[in-house]
Amino acid sequence: MNQSINEPASFLPTEQALSVDDGYGEQEARPGLPILEQVWSAVLNHRNLALGVIAGCVLLGLVATFLATPQYSSTVRLEILPDAPVATSVEGQRDKALVNEVSFYNTQYSLLESKSLAERVVRAGNLTADKDFLSAFKLDNPDASMTSAERQGLTNRATDIILERLAVSPVRNSSLVDVSFSTPSPKLSAKLANLWGQQFLLTSIDRRFAATSDARKYLEGRLETLRQNLESSERALINYGTSKGIVTISSQTDANGRTQSETLVGADIANIGEALAKAREARIAAESELASASIGSAAVNAQTVSSLRERRAELEAQMAQQRTTFEDDYPAVVQLRAQIADLDRSIARETGRSSQINRDAYAAAVSREKQLQAELDELTQKYNSQQRQSIEMTILQREVDSNRQLYDGLLQRYKEIGVAGVGTNNISVVDAAEAPSGPSSPNLPLNVVLSLIAGIALASGLIFVLEKMDSSIRDPHDVETRFGLPLLGAIPEVIGQPLADVITDKKSAAYEAYFSLMTNLSFLTAHGAPRSIMLTSSQPKEGKSNSSLCLATVLAASGKSVILVDADIRNPSQNQYLHIPNSLGLSHYLSGDDNLEGMISELPKFGFSIITAGKTPPNAAELLGSDRLDTLVAMLLKRFDHVLIDSPPLLGLADAPLIARRVEGVLFTIEANSTKRRVIGTALSRLQKSGAKLFGAIVTKVGVKNSAYGYGYGYGYGYSYGDDAKRNDG
Repeated sequence: MNQSINEPASFLPTEQALSVDDGYGEQEARPGLPILEQVWSAVLNHRNLALGVIAGCVLLGLVATFLATPQYSSTVRLEILPDAPVATSVEGQRDKALVNEVSFYNTQYSLLESKSLAERVVRAGNLTADKDFLSAFKLDNPDASMTSAERQGLTNRATDIILERLAVSPVRNSSLVDVSFSTPSPKLSAKLANLWGQQFLLTSIDRRFAATSDARKYLEGRLETLRQNLESSERALINYGTSKGIVTISSQTDANGRTQSETLVGADIANIGEALAKAREARIAAESELASASIGSAAVNAQTVSSLRERRAELEAQMAQQRTTFEDDYPAVVQLRAQIADLDRSIARETGRSSQINRDAYAAAVSREKQLQAELDELTQKYNSQQRQSIEMTILQREVDSNRQLYDGLLQRYKEIGVAGVGTNNISVVDAAEAPSGPSSPNLPLNVVLSLIAGIALASGLIFVLEKMDSSIRDPHDVETRFGLPLLGAIPEVIGQPLADVITDKKSAAYEAYFSLMTNLSFLTAHGAPRSIMLTSSQPKEGKSNSSLCLATVLAASGKSVILVDADIRNPSQNQYLHIPNSLGLSHYLSGDDNLEGMISELPKFGFSIITAGKTPPNAAELLGSDRLDTLVAMLLKRFDHVLIDSPPLLGLADAPLIARRVEGVLFTIEANSTKRRVIGTALSRLQKSGAKLFGAIVTKVGVKNSAYGYGYGYGYGYSYGDDAKRNDG
């Protein structure tokens, strides 16, 4: 509640240090309120306006709801499947497939809302002759006298109506879509919804057949051309091979579609090559057998020689056994020796016969190899000659392959289009529309909620505009940040209580505020509170007269002798507020009347003296600018400790600047939440130019609107400027 006491230097602004803001400048000397507190404060300040706007919007919503024609909504659910869904594990291709699918469905939704489909529905349902449709939308009945242009206009009107009543709503994360119609008739809504779904399905089928029919016609022409090209290229290939004697016995097509041909010469070379390899192997084997026979081992592998040698070995063994017992001339030994000799002769004969056979076999193998080699050389020469001639044939073969690939690919596409043309449609009706049992709109709870939201939004906008347009002082500390004036006091607003009772009650918030003001004044000069002080404001009804009265009361309560001078001789107010006569006062003294004692009135209830304004003179500025005012102030300072002068407002009058030069300093009074910053800035500029010394500012009528800034006293009193005695504050 009490204003904090700053250092003395902060209460001594000079003309150079004083910063006057025009109300639009931005000076930040301390952090502002949090945004939520600012919003809450703005709502509280304009709560009556906000409540009125919200109530008005809700009332309008209720009226519109009760006056609206009931609408019945019916919905048909369709399933729309993509034509060719793509399934791939490749990331780039998968993303591309998703993009294509999104594009497909967006296209289908746009087709559902197309005007061409609406015109088709109008024709299919004969809506221009439907009595329910015409009566529901108040259209004229067609008759035989209507011209074609009038009938077309009626059709266009019906098309526009159903498009306005159409609502297409895709079902999230599915291939389903809901098509709804809202009309004043339940049966008409169901009829339009079902018609729309059926015609959309038929439109898709028609579009498919139209597309495949055109494609088939085009492909048929291209196939005929490609077939002729293929026949021509094959005929050229065969004629060239015949003319060059190139006989093709087989052909194969590789993975790239190229044909690999095998000629008769090539096949013969392969066969002769295999036979030559076998003949060469036989010759090598015969040569090996012949070499073995020359060293006595030609019959090693012969069965006969092998058996003879086994028999000889047996006989030698028997003879060796007999010789161990008998002599060499023993008959048995002689007989065995004769048998062994016979076997040796037989082995020699068989060995000679085997060598001759090996020589004959070797000669035959050499002859066979030479014959095959000669034949292979002849075929190789012929093949090389054909290879040189086959370059042109390869070119012709490549042309045949290309024509065949084009023809086969186009033929396959032609077959696929034929299958697609008779395939199933990708659009189907899942749930047919039914006549609703109750209206879908107006929806009273929803309309009330929407009206409430609209009211809150409108009220918020108005509050925002009003807050932006309001350039009054909300935070008393703004006088420091915006104008460079020390804040000497923040005075609460008091409502419903006489000021005389409030200011004489030392427990009241108003008394505490003015006591804080007096305390701050005591730090302004070296001798304490200034002895002569003028209180003024930028315009009337800002609380300067009441502040003068209250400050005089508080100073007097501190034991000081105080006199209050009502210098607002154009529009006196202190006498009306204190209910004292104004027959003799300041204007009389300034006019030359020296009866000062008769002008001073004692106020025992408040503890100070007062000089009223006196009669209103015709030349107030001339009187206030005379030297008699200086003389009066000097005389009063000799008798009283403090002289307080309640001066007129600054704007529009020259009185306040004239008085300000006669006193020690000026207290500038500002009404919170009312006085505009530009007005304050202009008034302070006038004071600066007059050479007045500004002690600081007093912010009056601080009330509920200022509670967000820490100034919420809960009291208040009325202020006015003029002849209203009950609400007069100068």
